[in-house]
Amino acid sequence: MTITPRVRMLAIVALALIVRIGAIATIEDPQQVPRSLAESDAPTYYVLAENLLNGTGYRYGEDLQPTAKRTPGYPLLIAATFKVFGRNFNAVRIVQCSLDVVTTSLIFCLTTLLFSSNLAGLLAALAYALYPPAIFSTTYIMTETLYTFLLVGFTVTLMVSILTSNRWLSLAAGILLGLATLTRPGVLFLPLCLLAVGVILKRQLWKALLIFIVGFLVTILPWGARNYRTHGKWIMTSTLVGANLYKGNHIPSQGAFFASTDSLVPPPLRTKLATADEATRDSILKAEAFRMIWANKGKIAILTLKKIPRLWLNLGYGRPSSKKSIALAVSHLALLGLAIYGLNSIVADRRYLSFVPLATIVFSTLAYLAVAAEVRFVFPLIPLVLPFAAGGFSRLILRTTGAKGERG
Repeated sequence: MTITPRVRMLAIVALALIVRIGAIATIEDPQQVPRSLAESDAPTYYVLAENLLNGTGYRYGEDLQPTAKRTPGYPLLIAATFKVFGRNFNAVRIVQCSLDVVTTSLIFCLTTLLFSSNLAGLLAALAYALYPPAIFSTTYIMTETLYTFLLVGFTVTLMVSILTSNRWLSLAAGILLGLATLTRPGVLFLPLCLLAVGVILKRQLWKALLIFIVGFLVTILPWGARNYRTHGKWIMTSTLVGANLYKGNHIPSQGAFFASTDSLVPPPLRTKLATADEATRDSILKAEAFRMIWANKGKIAILTLKKIPRLWLNLGYGRPSSKKSIALAVSHLALLGLAIYGLNSIVADRRYLSFVPLATIVFSTLAYLAVAAEVRFVFPLIPLVLPFAAGGFSRLILRTTGAKGERG
């Protein structure tokens, strides 16, 4: 009996679900958050979610001012989950597990869009189903799983909208990227990058991309307007941008992201920051970070190069690497090598569509190199690398076996 690609894909989806549920089941105390340094930001998210549910507003405490330190996407997901299922962190994890299973299916769609190959699509989906960081991210009360789902969802939707000239899908893609930006702020200027690259590649794409930008702006502008009303400034993402920019380009600490900002700044600046509200503090740190970058251009360039292996390979911290880090580095290097090899296998008349995932990967990498270089920041980019890697791997398989390229 012939097993159809659809049945194989359903088996991969089932596998993705089983391993993620299994990871959640191994948690000894589901209500203990954070459980490790990997979950260190979790308290800031669920405190905001709790206050939203309690009617206190988007703030860290009843007596504190409304905040813009964290973008609202992930706290809103937690709040909505708590509202429906009660205050149970495993409910949040199950929601994340469900989103990640959908992401697995979207990766299949993304791959077949580019390569018209069920083999490549199944390989990419299987690789993501078994990708350890994706599995364990579903167990953390952190932004990775939601952000990955939205990022891959926007990529697939925009590519389909371009392929079918569907304006509503272009608008939907903008909304999805807007939601991704409200979950993790690193892609705020990605729409402009996509517009520039898309129009250069194919001039007639400008209409679809402008509609896409409209959807993006409609999604993020209410958050900016809220921040203008509460802080007196148009803050489109977060008031932590200045702190992250300062820490990521602090030469003496070599961009030590886990150090507190106040421990890095000189005493006069620390005194100034102590009396500033969060919006003013953000502006001061941005200005100081840009001054620091301009004054140390050569050293910053060297530091930026050092961040590349930290970001993509979890190496280069000046200390011995663990076996897990080495294994992750080897797997990421293999994926990147296969992805480069796979670029030539993209269906000729759809090659231009690859600008969407490729521009997203490059733009996001540059954005993270400008601030912090934590390997967890590239985990959501791996699903955009996998289609190209799967295309390269399937090409190797077909060349080795002497079989003809399988399409459709």
